Amino acid sequence: MSNQYPFYTEPTHDTGTPTVDASNAARTTTESLAEERLIVEADNKIYLLEPNLHPFVTFLTSIGKQFNGSNYQGVGMLKKQVKNPEFKWFEDRYGGRFAKNSGTYAASGAVTITVTGAGSSSAYIFTVGDLFKNYRTGEVMLVATVASSTTITVAAAGRAFGSTSAAAGADGDSLYLIGNVNEENSGARNINTTRTSPETNYTQIFKTTIGISGTENEAGLYGGKDLPYQRGKKGTEHALDIERAFWFGEKKLDANGTQGHPRRATGGVLEFIESGDSYVQNQGGVLTAPDLNTFLQNAFTYGKPTKMLFAGGNVVNAINEIARGQIQTKTGDKTYGISLNSWVTAFGTINIVQNSLFVEDFAGYAFCLDINDFKYCSMANRDTKLMTNVQGNDVDGVVDQYLTEVGLERVNAPKHALLKGVTA
Repeated sequence: MSNQYPFYTEPTHDTGTPTVDASNAARTTTESLAEERLIVEADNKIYLLEPNLHPFVTFLTSIGKQFNGSNYQGVGMLKKQVKNPEFKWFEDRYGGRFAKNSGTYAASGAVTITVTGAGSSSAYIFTVGDLFKNYRTGEVMLVATVASSTTITVAAAGRAFGSTSAAAGADGDSLYLIGNVNEENSGARNINTTRTSPETNYTQIFKTTIGISGTENEAGLYGGKDLPYQRGKKGTEHALDIERAFWFGEKKLDANGTQGHPRRATGGVLEFIESGDSYVQNQGGVLTAPDLNTFLQNAFTYGKPTKMLFAGGNVVNAINEIARGQIQTKTGDKTYGISLNSWVTAFGTINIVQNSLFVEDFAGYAFCLDINDFKYCSMANRDTKLMTNVQGNDVDGVVDQYLTEVGLERVNAPKHALLKGVTA
């Protein structure tokens, strides 16, 4: 298959350790000579074919900052410091209002109804005195008791609690809580509250090393000195590593690494959505307008009316065809340096960002996110920094290192959705 954007022939890599041994990868004048950068006579500029795009990390670290005409100033609203490598937050949800009947129940008289669809303890969404409606039959019933974690009872007098006649229940019938009814001069009804649940993630240590010899550091090169050039290039690669981990990483504590010390991996968005209560639509083919409407309907069930859609090329292409003429480029073309396009739909507004990391198998992926439910969590004093001159005292060269210890806070899975498997 011929190479097409964003694919290209990978350049030569120089890999190895930063230490003084046979496998070290410190850059020397040998590399500069091979690159034909030792000054002879040529255009004094280097062109990099590597997109400087890490939109998720950029939004998390930039939202809330103010542009002063030349750069963004202030502190990102979706960025915070944590004090421990395992950081914690708490989630809570409103009590459920929907369940399904499992099995059947009689057309009249007292019945015991087995309910599912609201977790392993589906009956606990009900409270004595609740009214619920069977969507298929229309009958409204009054809860007499919550008999177990999966069963409720309805007394004979609680059948047809309204104008619709009683009817037999079928397997899979939808049951909707519609409130509660109470007698005059009655006491307080039973308490039914949900508990908050603690959630955690880990900070992950990211390192990117730069090494050049003392001679290379002083050599005259097209494009300027090699050290600042490598710092800029590796800084971008360092940010891209964090971006990839925030999308595709999985939470892991390895208590004993290769040196016997703990190492941690932060969990990303994909793991969060696929293992939680988020809506996931596996398209498995071309995305049509009805399919896209189904996805958006579910993606906007919870959360704010404006969301971010981080998408691969296949999804962006499909949306461009479906929403031809409806997508508007944001004023100024870019937000925090990122190209952003807005589409107002009947379900809500989506701000579309094509993520250049979503290629090959991930070109058919799109994440619809309520961006304020994610935070960039760095260990105190361990956010991205360039550590200079970390080489040994006897090394005739320079070794620098980018270091970041950061993790992703990810909250309220039902407010986010994933579309995947979209083909061109």
